[in-house]
Amino acid sequence: MFPITSGPSAHPELSPLSLARMLWKSKTLIGLVWIFLCLLSAAVVYSIPATYKAEAVILVDSQKVPERYVASTVNTDIQDRLATISQQILATSRLQRIIDSNHLYEREKPGLSQEEIVEMMRKDTKITLERSWGQEHTSAFRIAYQGRDPATVSNVANQIGNLFIEENLRTRENHAEGTSAFIEEQLQQARKTLGALEAEVESYKLKHKGELPEQESSLAASLSRLQIELQGNQDAINRAGQSKALLTSSLSMAESTAKVLERTVTVRNSAQATAAGGAGAVGNSTVLQAELDALRSRYTNDHPDVQRLEKLVAQARLSEKTAGQDPPPAGNPNQAEASPDLLQQRERIASLRTELTLANRELEFRNSERKDILGKIAALQARMDSLPVREQELTALSRDYEIAKANYKSLLDKRIAADMATDLERRQQGERFTMIDPAQPPTKPFAPDRLAWAGICCALGLLVAVIAGLAREMKRNVLLGEWELPPDVLILGRVSPILPPAPASGSAAS
Repeated sequence: MFPITSGPSAHPELSPLSLARMLWKSKTLIGLVWIFLCLLSAAVVYSIPATYKAEAVILVDSQKVPERYVASTVNTDIQDRLATISQQILATSRLQRIIDSNHLYEREKPGLSQEEIVEMMRKDTKITLERSWGQEHTSAFRIAYQGRDPATVSNVANQIGNLFIEENLRTRENHAEGTSAFIEEQLQQARKTLGALEAEVESYKLKHKGELPEQESSLAASLSRLQIELQGNQDAINRAGQSKALLTSSLSMAESTAKVLERTVTVRNSAQATAAGGAGAVGNSTVLQAELDALRSRYTNDHPDVQRLEKLVAQARLSEKTAGQDPPPAGNPNQAEASPDLLQQRERIASLRTELTLANRELEFRNSERKDILGKIAALQARMDSLPVREQELTALSRDYEIAKANYKSLLDKRIAADMATDLERRQQGERFTMIDPAQPPTKPFAPDRLAWAGICCALGLLVAVIAGLAREMKRNVLLGEWELPPDVLILGRVSPILPPAPASGSAAS
């Protein structure tokens, strides 16, 4: 091809054929540049110091005693606990002790400060969590440390792992002891509160004895008994009142009958006195008739006194009719007084008065008894009425007492469980860390991966060589082939490649 000295660019748009032609023409340059860069990168990669990495595997061993027998007081998640322990172990003071004991970073110490050295160790220390199959909780974790000496990195990894184990035991024991001490303090306070409430409830019950809600049944029974007594007393009062009324009525009638009998005797005496004289009979029959009319206004005709007085009136009238005849034989005035009816009536009056006196006494006693029963009923009713108030007050006291009692019992159970959990941690029977795979001195460097880096550098060298070859051909600006000509350019002919002259033997042969 020939160089283009004027006109438009020979290849404004590079085609694949043009790129291939350019690479072929610059194959020597590309090869030399690539070989040089590969050798240079290999020398650089293999001059980087090796870094070794050692890992210690620590198992999260579950609690030896089942949780249903002894519940642990350390319920924090293992990830949170590991994060806390990591912050404590990776603190500056502890890392500085590890650095000094293992003589780490001796080359970097002259040019870096203490804080930078510690930060380098934090970056070189990695903690990775391992999860068991099909479960979400952490079953193990790895502690890795990287450095330049295989024995040193394994020693440091094991040392950090042992620090994790010791710190976990110490943290769990302190947590359990702190929980037990806190619960014990709360238990003492709950005991004081419960004692004060017990004394308050006892004092209230002694003060309001007989008015407490639990005595409602006995009060109701006593009230019912007094009401029955009151009803019996009322019945006795009613009977006594009826008896008194009957006795009063009977006494009144007896007294009336006695008066009538006395008047009858008087009439008889008068009739005998007037039998000879014939005077005064009319007056006697008239008096008896008036008394009979008075009795009829009060009683019926069947009453014995009415019938007796009717007989006396009939006898008086008969005496008046016979007043003009011979007088009857004179009698003794005292004989009338000794008549059986009058004596019997007077005995009855005396008996009725005695019975009436007894009835009055009975009525007074029943009224006094009724007053006493009513007083007792009023007192019991007042107690019954005060029961809702006492119940409300006692409920408030009992509610506080029951809450304090339940709180005390709960704290007592928790104190026992906390003491058992503390003893469990002291015996190292709780959840603990166990190093199942101590770190071993590595035999192969962790970094750098020289083969990978060499391959990457060779690939980059090839890319740089190709770019250099293409750049050289682009700078020459030559026509690489007829495919770079515009479509409207007519090709008149093609010139074959001009080869160098052949040797003489070659020309003779031709």
